[in-house]
Amino acid sequence: MIYNFYTFGRGRKLLCREEWNRTRPCRDVAEESKYVSGLLITLKSFAQQLGPPKTQAFLAYSTPQYKLHSFETISGYRFVITTDPSVPDQQDCLRQIYEMFVEHVIKNPLYQLGDELDNCTVFRSKLHSFLMTQPFFASSIPGIPS
Repeated sequence: MIYNFYTFGRGRKLLCREEWNRTRPCRDVAEESKYVSGLLITLKSFAQQLGPPKTQAFLAYSTPQYKLHSFETISGYRFVITTDPSVPDQQDCLRQIYEMFVEHVIKNPLYQLGDELDNCTVFRSKLHSFLMTQPFFASSIPGIPS
């Protein structure tokens, strides 16, 4: 089950946030986004300090309530999905979203780098369609207890 999707730009700016299947609604989107962004920076630093040489980032972490999957580009964009803990690794999914982002946002001559993605309707539509076709979108993985 997918709970949230975030896109962060350079400088930790939230560019896009979507929410599905959450059990509790978010009370303060700005605060939640700051927490997620800060967590990403902290975990990246933690992975670099404790990981083997040349560790650049972390891919995911899991709690009993959710799993956070992260993909960071060389240019500093971060794509994040929170899911049910039973959902397997989503690096390929996040890479495909990044490719859609490049095609429909970065290559869009009307888009100004760093702007929020509210006006990027084609990207948001394709994002929704893509995620809704994923087998884990609305339910836990069959056969794996949640």
